[in-house]
Amino acid sequence: MPDVLRRLWRGVREAIFGDQSTFGETARTSGARRRAMIFSLVASIVIWLLLSLSENQYLSVEYVTCASQAQVASPSCISGLDTDSVLTQPLPKTIRTTLYGPGRSLLVQRFQARHLSSPITFDATMPALETQLLLRLPEEITIESIVPERIDFQKEAKMERMLPIESRVTFVPQPPYFLTSEVKLDPDTVEVLGPASVVSRLEVWPTKPDTVVGVSDTVHYSVSLLDSLTGLVNLSTKETTVTQLASQYTEGQKEYIRVELEGLPDGNNTVQLDPEFVTITYQVPLSKFSEAQQSQFIQATVSYNQIFADTTGHVEPIAQYPPDLMLRQVTVSPERLRYFINIGSQ
Repeated sequence: MPDVLRRLWRGVREAIFGDQSTFGETARTSGARRRAMIFSLVASIVIWLLLSLSENQYLSVEYVTCASQAQVASPSCISGLDTDSVLTQPLPKTIRTTLYGPGRSLLVQRFQARHLSSPITFDATMPALETQLLLRLPEEITIESIVPERIDFQKEAKMERMLPIESRVTFVPQPPYFLTSEVKLDPDTVEVLGPASVVSRLEVWPTKPDTVVGVSDTVHYSVSLLDSLTGLVNLSTKETTVTQLASQYTEGQKEYIRVELEGLPDGNNTVQLDPEFVTITYQVPLSKFSEAQQSQFIQATVSYNQIFADTTGHVEPIAQYPPDLMLRQVTVSPERLRYFINIGSQ
């Protein structure tokens, strides 16, 4: 054995310093000194690592569960569920731990958790489970903290409902365009499957909030459905397409519109407005400009109730027009009218 060690030492010495015959000489080449320094540095690092990894340390390790990939109540993720029941609480997507033990064992555990181990599955035959039992750690490793510490498998009858989808997408038109129709969704409904106590309270299923700026034509915008109940319910679809129409508008104007008095008592002509005529200005789609200019149904009105309740001596005329003209930014000029009541003129 001593002969083997001596031969090994001579081999290392020759690799670092060159020919053994020159080992006793005081003058060494710069290359030999460089190789000696590198060997010493590498050896020191290796020794330090071996000593460090043999000591007990703390390390955070995260374990992925099947809930991050599978559907709710999927047999491949959770066993022990009846076909007509689901869990009332979502399963954790990860189990976060702080482990204590030898450094080399902790590094192996983290590597396995990230790259080698399959996602953790669950068994709901028991009403509750301590999550540390799912990890199967070696004896030299202890758990200092774990989140969640416990999983409750509360079960409930499942319910399936078809809900309308509600768009939460805001469309901002680019001037001189205006939005000229209600949004349309495709699909406009979604099938929701989950615990009866949750699904029965739902009325609509919203999309994720979003904003589309600069709309100047028909827009078909794909948006995901809101995922606030992910892990608790299943959706038949994950997204929908929202369609919004924007039309180009131009300004139109009708002058010398007589203001109509509404709600006057029968035979009562004692109220007089000043002025009696107003100008109505509006934005109208190009395709409806001529129709709006010729329409006799764009009017301005003042109700007798406005006058009866007024204390200022002025009333505001209200523009009236058919909704199919799709007018926008309708204004009446002047905005306020004086009125006179002729007492005793009957």
